[in-house]
Amino acid sequence: MMDSHAYPGCPAVADEPPQEGPVHVEFSDGAVAGGRVERLDDDRITLTIDAYRTGKGTAIVEKSWLLENRGEDRWRVSRRLDREE
Repeated sequence: MMDSHAYPGCPAVADEPPQEGPVHVEFSDGAVAGGRVERLDDDRITLTIDAYRTGKGTAIVEKSWLLENRGEDRWRVSRRLDREE
């Protein structure tokens, strides 16, 4: 992720095309969290990021996100999936 936490509109870069299953998510502040990817189609995935602490120590709870492919290794967080809207 390009920031210390995910949010709608947040850009993300994948080292390789995301595959279904467990992943490691690294944030710009060096924090690393576990997560899981579910591929919806070639251009959309869901990413659940396990609870973690940012580099400054802020506790972030587990959240699920919809990400959209923006070309090559670039992705964008579209919206949060695990809460009522």
